[in-house]
Amino acid sequence: MIRAAWLTYRMHRFEVLFSVVLLAVFAVWVWFISSQMLDLDIPGTCWPRDVNGDWAQPGCNDLMKEFWAISNGAGFPRTGLALLAPIVGLILGVPVVAQEIEMRTTELAWSLALRRSRWLLARLLPMLALAIVGFVVLGWLGDRLFNALDVGRQSPGLTEVASRGPTLVARGLLALGIGLLTGAIVGRTLPALVLAAIVVLIWSLIAVPTVQGQMYDGRAVWVSDTDSGWREGAPPIAYLGGGYFHTSQPGIGGEPGVRVPEDESLEPLIEAACGPYPEVYDESPEVMAYEDCNQQFWGDIQWSHVVPASTYGDFKLVDMVLSLTVGGIAILLTFVVVARRRPS
Repeated sequence: MIRAAWLTYRMHRFEVLFSVVLLAVFAVWVWFISSQMLDLDIPGTCWPRDVNGDWAQPGCNDLMKEFWAISNGAGFPRTGLALLAPIVGLILGVPVVAQEIEMRTTELAWSLALRRSRWLLARLLPMLALAIVGFVVLGWLGDRLFNALDVGRQSPGLTEVASRGPTLVARGLLALGIGLLTGAIVGRTLPALVLAAIVVLIWSLIAVPTVQGQMYDGRAVWVSDTDSGWREGAPPIAYLGGGYFHTSQPGIGGEPGVRVPEDESLEPLIEAACGPYPEVYDESPEVMAYEDCNQQFWGDIQWSHVVPASTYGDFKLVDMVLSLTVGGIAILLTFVVVARRRPS
């Protein structure tokens, strides 16, 4: 096994060294940024803010200014966490078979091997072991970075569920499996790399969002920017991009209220909730009460249809299972392709 690993390294040392250096440099970068944020040790008592947007404690202002200054530099690492595992997976997976076919060494290698499956296993296992170690470290660093960002209420979005933990590992192994299979089919490294990258890109931009979209409707809820859940502390009429909603009654499909038709005036609703318009508009308590009620109809409270972070685990699990299944099938199919393919 050690001899096979050494032979694999010698044949693919450029890909191995490039991947190791890439992962190491990125790991140091993510560790440094996350450590800076975690070292601030911002207490949970800083929240919630008051109505003026000030922090709960005076000392939190300075801490949060420093936090925002550091977290502004976390944009590139967050992007890198989504891209690096698939890139490394392709770099390590594509040349395992494609390079030997391209160099015309498979004819001798396959004639000497008792079984082509053993030959492929000897080439694949060292690359797979290196990839798993790198992806696990990367997934752990993703967890560390997002835990640091959680301090400032910058939790990862739904599009970043594969940027941390086991889901990131699964995405990387998916890319490795697709790269391995594509390389065995195409038999040339560069074309196989381009084709495999397109497949992984389609998976990330089309297949995964499609599955997430099917899960989204069953888990998304309407919430206001007051973090009050629907109809809790919100005004009788709430504005959403698509129109107005009367929040005193539940809406259809989980909307924040009964939708007000675009051609219908809000005046009857305002009068029903606040009473008739004052005949004399002065600063009397009755008029001020009417004004406060009326202002709620035109307030700044906005509603959003979002998936709570508490349900992200479902998306992570589905993403991980699908990625491992597709990647595993690709690896198994590679054994079939190698067994039936001509050496060159």
